[in-house]
Amino acid sequence: MSDGSAARDEWVERFDQQAVACAELGSALYGRLLRIIADDVGVGGPSWEVIAAHADLRFGQAGPLRLVGGAHRLALAGAAPGWAAVLPSCGGAVPTEDRDLAEAWRRVVGSHGDELRSGMDREVQTNEVARAAGLALGAASTGFERARLVELGCSGGLNLRLDGFRVELGTVLLGDPASPVRLAPEISGTVGLSLRMPVVGERIGLDPHPVDATSDEGRVTLLGFVWPDQSERFERIAAAIELAAATPADLRRTADTAASLAAVLSRRTPTIVQQSIMWQYVPTDMRWQITSTIEAAGARADTDAPLAWVRYEPDEWDRRRASIWLRTWPEGADRLVGHADYHGRWLAPARR
Repeated sequence: MSDGSAARDEWVERFDQQAVACAELGSALYGRLLRIIADDVGVGGPSWEVIAAHADLRFGQAGPLRLVGGAHRLALAGAAPGWAAVLPSCGGAVPTEDRDLAEAWRRVVGSHGDELRSGMDREVQTNEVARAAGLALGAASTGFERARLVELGCSGGLNLRLDGFRVELGTVLLGDPASPVRLAPEISGTVGLSLRMPVVGERIGLDPHPVDATSDEGRVTLLGFVWPDQSERFERIAAAIELAAATPADLRRTADTAASLAAVLSRRTPTIVQQSIMWQYVPTDMRWQITSTIEAAGARADTDAPLAWVRYEPDEWDRRRASIWLRTWPEGADRLVGHADYHGRWLAPARR
């Protein structure tokens, strides 16, 4: 088997796996489309011609989502009306037959291969707003009265505004009751009635490729990575983008995330560091540097300037769900806050 065939086979598997994940997370469109693309890649078709120059992307860099996200952006920007015609997010209707969906895909690849090829260079920027419910549970569980909020892999920084969302956790309400962004995940378990969101005084986001969500280009970038047949997600992120325009945040481009984070944490003040489904995008040799940076800052923390680290990442024992972990200093204790759906549809607080 040639190296080219081996690479194609690996990418077929990537598309198949992403198809399963999308279907399980409620996108029937992407569940079907990604399997169609997998078949095309397997025979070295036009989809593979777009991907081939980026075949060395790591699995965690979500190449399949880069490809379909690029096509979605073209449709949203009005550059691919034929593809927009099959996307509900653009007012279109998904074809009932796979052959019609496959033909629409072949047309967009044939007409916009160069743009799609260029789009493979763009990191996935989901900024899934519904994950803010789990992040808010973590922040409220710190017991901090006030805090600076720092986000790793912030993308457009939408979840840096989580205290401005209406977060309904059963009978517990966190954030702003009047917010246009309403999060109400299905709750399994009990949420502590005494939980309160800290007052957020400063918002800092760190990302190798931050997105200005308030610009036209940034808006299309973020919306393009939302799955087109999930209207609730689409409407929610659009509302969060509007809210971001009224709530300033300092988004910083980072060539070295650990070094940038060390500079931020050198100023002693109550701080919550948060992240959500971003660890996979960080090269493995850099993860320990980020962890060491946070632990070093934790060693300097005290009751006047405590530190917390909220991680909303894939569960180590069950990859079908995410775990929300909270580590706080000066104690240094690490505890499970709960489990959640990858897109925040449900939340199961951990038993205390």
